[in-house]
Amino acid sequence: MNKKLETAMSARYLFVCVALLLCGTLTAAEPDAGKLIADLKAGGDTAYQAADELADAPADKAVPALTEALGSDDSELQRRAARTLAQFGKEAHTATPALAKLLDSPIAKVRAYAAYALGKIGNGSSKALPKLIELITDEDPTVRREALEALLEMDADPNVTLPIMVDVLEKADPAMVLPVLSEMAEKGEKAIPRLRKALQNEKAAYWACLVAAEMGPDAAPAVPELTAVLDNKDPEVRMHALIALGEIGPGAKPALPRVITALQSDEIPAVKYSAAFALAAMEDAQATEALQKAAEGDDAFLSLMSYYAVAKLNPQDKQKMTTAATFLVEAMKNENPNVRAAAARCLANLEAPPEIVQPIIADALQDADPRVVVNITDAIVKMGPQVLPKVIQGLKNDKLKWISVGIIRQWGEAAPEAVGPLADALASEDEQFRAEVLMALGAIGEKSAGAIEQIRPFLKSDSRTLKLDALYALGSIGAGAISTKGEIEPLLSSEDAFTQFAAAWSLAHIAPEDADVAAKAVPVLITHLTDNSQDYIPSEAAQALAMFGEKAKSALPELKKAAEGGNEAAAEAVKAISM
Repeated sequence: MNKKLETAMSARYLFVCVALLLCGTLTAAEPDAGKLIADLKAGGDTAYQAADELADAPADKAVPALTEALGSDDSELQRRAARTLAQFGKEAHTATPALAKLLDSPIAKVRAYAAYALGKIGNGSSKALPKLIELITDEDPTVRREALEALLEMDADPNVTLPIMVDVLEKADPAMVLPVLSEMAEKGEKAIPRLRKALQNEKAAYWACLVAAEMGPDAAPAVPELTAVLDNKDPEVRMHALIALGEIGPGAKPALPRVITALQSDEIPAVKYSAAFALAAMEDAQATEALQKAAEGDDAFLSLMSYYAVAKLNPQDKQKMTTAATFLVEAMKNENPNVRAAAARCLANLEAPPEIVQPIIADALQDADPRVVVNITDAIVKMGPQVLPKVIQGLKNDKLKWISVGIIRQWGEAAPEAVGPLADALASEDEQFRAEVLMALGAIGEKSAGAIEQIRPFLKSDSRTLKLDALYALGSIGAGAISTKGEIEPLLSSEDAFTQFAAAWSLAHIAPEDADVAAKAVPVLITHLTDNSQDYIPSEAAQALAMFGEKAKSALPELKKAAEGGNEAAAEAVKAISM
């Protein structure tokens, strides 16, 4: 055959094949569903692979087989079967009862994937609603997230789901409620329709206000409903609606007239305080007159909130700012500890001129009420290192040293002038204080290199806490602490597993280019990819492995597993090491 003609025909054939594929006439061969279903019953890795590959099989054959696999005693097979069923969406509706049973599994991953699949199936899984709602307070964060996601994806009647959700939240451990609300808020735009419905439901309005407050500006579409909630008979609900409007900020301006009315007319003081807070956050100077009038009243708490709001709304007006700051400073001497604490918090948010507030720093920090101390500390942190000299002086004062080192720690790398005084403070006989100083040096980071000689001895300390904090400080200094490498390496063989991890983490930051160090540290870090004794350990281990780059290739299999399990840092590490 003529070579040119053969080439042309081959090209034409390729073109026709592509066209047929695009049109759907020519399709890839279907998997052998019968063989995969047989493999699914074989158990082990063969069954796992079959569960994954059945995603490409016809639903009428795959769904029944995968549904049967959900009843297996093998939790990994259950998880994979649920994950594949999710890909069939509504076509897998017959698997709903079996998936609903797995919501009670003792294995968190199984519960999570069952919830995930039910969400993808959608309307057909309405019978699972009560249990899914119960799982929004699950102890495992992944389960909570998937249960909530599933509920948002289902087109369930809010009149059915909201009362159940309210009941669940009211009975939940208080420690679990905040994470649940945070996860609801993280759903952002997807959660808005349900949020607006919930705000219209008398029983759910309280919780909806808390979610809206957590969402902040993202909850702006719900401002009309939040405004309507200000007519609620329950003052606590009105208060939280105002707080939510305040957290939304300028986006809540349509509610301004109604919030001003609450400031002027509500009978409950706490509601008025919340109104003042909301008006300050809306950043609309139209509220100035009403706030000025409230500030001149007899309620000390309302006065300080209103003066604060007036200053926030008129940041360029030096007279209003000075008046507010002076009033807040004076309010910190009030006999009522609640007034003192609120004044300190307002002062922190006001960012008042340092020359006004510096004179009262020392007195305020010695206040007997811890809330005042916490809030004035926050105020000092926001003032920034410009007041560092006064804070450094506090390191030598037994009453102020803890607060001072805490402030420096929050300033971190912005406070390098504190390194010398902190290094001197390591001579203290107070072990807990020395530990806090080491953490502050770590927060300052590479600029703490001047304190290495004072930190070094703690690597051999009998105190586990001091040893760990020294490893953190040196690792945070990074390459500047290379002289301590030889003293850190022996700790990779410590009898204490967390000390091993801390040493490996520190070395990854100090000597990431050293192949010998990598050979010793990488195996240690790999073992901690599955260490859930502390939430942050798997992520930190992955990040440290990434620092070694290609020298950590041996970690890729475990990193990929961790990434599949939701460890985002592990996914990034896989990319960094594979480059």
